[in-house]
Amino acid sequence: MTARRPYAGLIVAEVISDAADDALVLAAGMTGRILADLGADVVRRRGRDRGFERSTELFLSRGKTMSNESTGELLGRADVALVDGAVLRERGRAGLPSVSAVLSLFGGALAESDRPASAFTAAASAGLLAMVGDPQREPLRLGGHQEAFALGLSAYGGVAAALASARPHGVPVTIRASLLETLVWLNWKAVPLEGYDALPSRTGAAAEWQVLRCADGYAVLVYQEPDWPRLKAALAEPALDEPRFATRGNRLDHLAELAAVIERRFLTLTRREIHALARQHRLPLGPVWSPAEAFGEPHNQARGLFEPLGVDPGVQAPRLPLVWLDQAPARQAKIAVGAA
Repeated sequence: MTARRPYAGLIVAEVISDAADDALVLAAGMTGRILADLGADVVRRRGRDRGFERSTELFLSRGKTMSNESTGELLGRADVALVDGAVLRERGRAGLPSVSAVLSLFGGALAESDRPASAFTAAASAGLLAMVGDPQREPLRLGGHQEAFALGLSAYGGVAAALASARPHGVPVTIRASLLETLVWLNWKAVPLEGYDALPSRTGAAAEWQVLRCADGYAVLVYQEPDWPRLKAALAEPALDEPRFATRGNRLDHLAELAAVIERRFLTLTRREIHALARQHRLPLGPVWSPAEAFGEPHNQARGLFEPLGVDPGVQAPRLPLVWLDQAPARQAKIAVGAA
């Protein structure tokens, strides 16, 4: 298989209004970054300084051109536009290229709303803030820009589908991608439980899956019911054979005590030892690595997960989770998601 640039010659304009929330700039930046990596000529309209981290700017601007053109000039020569509701209101659909993705926080009737809101608002509305942490503490944000980048991947999916469609040339296609709808999809387990008392929520120390201390950091305890015998064999902890942990019902009644027993055992093991045990016994235990340690992981290196950003050879970032592969001799291109 060889990497391809299927969008070579395609001109893409990233035009997000200065008043838009940072999440829409980041999302459009991710969509454009994927298109740029796949060969498109992506042009970002230079807007106000958002104060993003240098690493974020380097990641999102890689392979793109910055432009001081007016919105009309830039959109007028583009084949694809990545815009927000304010740009759509200003230009009208006729003022956009035939393929245009309109990004918004809430979608629907609020897609073109200018009411103040943020990615944090959307995350709260989608129930994500009720998923992680101690219920006695304030809700925790997800690390980094996960919400915005998920929206960017969603918008890319729409653009890719439009470009691959068999529509007659020049027939306009509008892709509408909203942060709230993307996050509801990510938190899909809450949807079928709507109206019940069993909605997923923060359970803190009462959770079955815990982040526990170990000899040199932290490891995540994750296991399903069929994994229990293998977990006991891996940890070789006599206390796990006590009657209070004999059945899942017993374990649910003694979650805090179970976590304390396993953490006591974890504290005698390093993360690499826990990782080795997990692989040996086919358990989904997860050591918590630092960014520096993640760079050196043999698996990450073998997969080419990290790549230079191009400005400084020492500055690297995870590559995109999507590549375009061509498998000879079938002459069929396919998109591989999650290849990292």
